[in-house]
Amino acid sequence: MKKITLFLGLSLCATGITYAQDIHFSQITESLTLLNPSQAGLGHDVRAVVNFKDQWRSVVSAPHQTINASADFALMQKLSGSHLGIGVSVFNDKSGDAKMATTLGQLQVAGAIGLNSSNVLSAGVTAGYGQRNLNYGMLTWGNQYDGTQYNSGLSSGEPVNYAAFNYLDIGAGLSWMFRVGNSTMTSKDAKIINIGFAVHHLNKPVYSFYNDNAAKLPMKYVAHGNAYFGLKNTNMVLEPSYYFALQGGHMEITPGMLCKIVLGQSSMYTDRKKASAISLGGYFRFKDAIVPMVRYEYMNFSVATSYDINISGLTAATRARGGFEVSIRFMTPGPFSGKSSGKSLI
Repeated sequence: MKKITLFLGLSLCATGITYAQDIHFSQITESLTLLNPSQAGLGHDVRAVVNFKDQWRSVVSAPHQTINASADFALMQKLSGSHLGIGVSVFNDKSGDAKMATTLGQLQVAGAIGLNSSNVLSAGVTAGYGQRNLNYGMLTWGNQYDGTQYNSGLSSGEPVNYAAFNYLDIGAGLSWMFRVGNSTMTSKDAKIINIGFAVHHLNKPVYSFYNDNAAKLPMKYVAHGNAYFGLKNTNMVLEPSYYFALQGGHMEITPGMLCKIVLGQSSMYTDRKKASAISLGGYFRFKDAIVPMVRYEYMNFSVATSYDINISGLTAATRARGGFEVSIRFMTPGPFSGKSSGKSLI
């Protein structure tokens, strides 16, 4: 059954008929510029993130691996919160024995307007250039099964003309951020709400190894949000979030929640005491996976790990083993910056 599943999956991928959702990470708050270009520079001066995901080792001999590196900046900042956001990102996704790979570099540009002391509205666009390739000779097909075993001498029935291809990708998005309150050891009542909507693949690029102009990447609609609710006079913070995506015939709904425990604030008078926090929680991807997560923050740095526990129809093959994910983030101001009206705490 594993081999048959692999045959079918590779067949669909190689024909270029892609109705599956784009690659993305389970840690939705650690890859915000991938979700929405208007998040560039929103709520911080500088943010740099590296994401890595390894999945489906229990199903295929060569696991699916995805790595992304991104950085975004807020430029020309005004006291009102208005700014110009610039972001860059590069990701590479590689899967299966055929090493089917996607590499995409993107530039995000956003303009944010401070509506008042608590509200900022941001609009952004993204443009990227990508390449898809695979080792065609490593592919095997259902037509090459002779009833007893795999026979490479049998015709696959697939087109013989194959080539790697490049494509241009364009998207746009809107975001709104609300910030009020403070976050200190004596007054933890900061509240931040960050929501957005984006449309990816506006140009519907041709997405086929066979140069089939009818096989196009369908537009993807994304709604997302995350928040920071400090519990007054405690060292605890609640961080709910959600992700909703619709692409072609596929839909994903992922709500989540992290509970942050602030272990200590930096001292105002000495460098001996550094701010840190640990967060526990996770996400639930409807009809697909439960994703427990742990994150540790120290000053301007953050390291988070999570694991996708598969609960979909593939459970018989995966035995609930989905994928491991890790993210490393640097951000300034950091998550312990104090007043939420100054910069984001998330």
